[in-house]
Amino acid sequence: MAGCDRQTRRTDVDTIDQMVVPPPQGWDTSESSDWRWVRWGAPAFVVVLMLLGSMQVSLPYYALAPGDARQVNDLISVPKDRAFPPRGKVLLSTVSLSRVNALQAFFGWLDSDVDVLPEDQILGKTPRKEFTQQNIQEMDTSKQLAAVVALRRLGYEVAEQGKGARVVQVEKEASAAGRLIQGDVITGIDGRPASLSQEVVRAIRLHKPGESVRLDVLGAKGGTRVEEIVLGHRPDGVEGYLGVVLDTKEQKFDYPFDVVIDSGTIGGPSAGLAFTLGVLDTLTAGELTGGKSVAATGTIEIDGHVGDVGGVVQKTAAVRAAGASVFLVPPGEYEDARSHAGSKLRVIKVTSLDDAIAALAGLGGDVSALGVAPAGTPG
Repeated sequence: MAGCDRQTRRTDVDTIDQMVVPPPQGWDTSESSDWRWVRWGAPAFVVVLMLLGSMQVSLPYYALAPGDARQVNDLISVPKDRAFPPRGKVLLSTVSLSRVNALQAFFGWLDSDVDVLPEDQILGKTPRKEFTQQNIQEMDTSKQLAAVVALRRLGYEVAEQGKGARVVQVEKEASAAGRLIQGDVITGIDGRPASLSQEVVRAIRLHKPGESVRLDVLGAKGGTRVEEIVLGHRPDGVEGYLGVVLDTKEQKFDYPFDVVIDSGTIGGPSAGLAFTLGVLDTLTAGELTGGKSVAATGTIEIDGHVGDVGGVVQKTAAVRAAGASVFLVPPGEYEDARSHAGSKLRVIKVTSLDDAIAALAGLGGDVSALGVAPAGTPG
């Protein structure tokens, strides 16, 4: 494209040079053409060099751009005698994340589907080398939880073991900031032992904002201690809020049969809901999506809760481009998704797996194997 632009400009100059016109007032026609090239061409040459230089130097900014929306059904493997390959599709959505130079940042700011953000808003305090590994770990945890939640929803017993609730992230302004750090492990809460992250989450949710919790903590750098922390407010203002992301240390599950999810190079936890629906669709007869192409985003927790994710504007653009008819999103992402969905993509907010199943039932999906009555049927 740049070569074509240069050729166009060169043709224009050639045409002007061939025209016989009076010189502009004040133009010294005795000035040599070589000197005029230096005088007028040098600044342009410098600008070109500056542009080329800007393309070689990355800025401390990242571009968050639309990625792909691809089906998860062909990523899920279960024993053949338990598989019911669906005709419809459950889609996960991704974003493309890359560092940018000045020119890329400029064009990113002009694109409504792209967000150009400072590096610290993307990485936080995580070093770049650790950021990718953290995303891979989050994806592994997400896949594991999706399989467990789906199997339990179908009535299978899936035993779980762990060695405490490990702190993955602490929100900057949260009650836990300065009291807990990444890598700490909560082994007890309010005098009761806790071996699983959901045990800690459930105990916290029983408290109201302003109440305190007593945590037994195994420090990230060794040693044990007790932290008594006054809980803040969740966005809904109802339940107490500690402000940490937790997973279970050395978490292990006893599956009734193998469920394998191949996520490839995709990282992060936001495909949890999509994977859960994909496993359910694979393990049940009938069409969970009603034969439609349904996209979903949101984390999945062990209790079936669907959590907010980032980059929903970019994910909506990817889903729209893939031709999906419906996009299931967490409540916190709903307004942004709807405003970028266009006229053909329907956005539905869901707070839990049960909400997502009910939404699919409303779209004509076969949810009978999940103990849910078809849409419009009493009971």
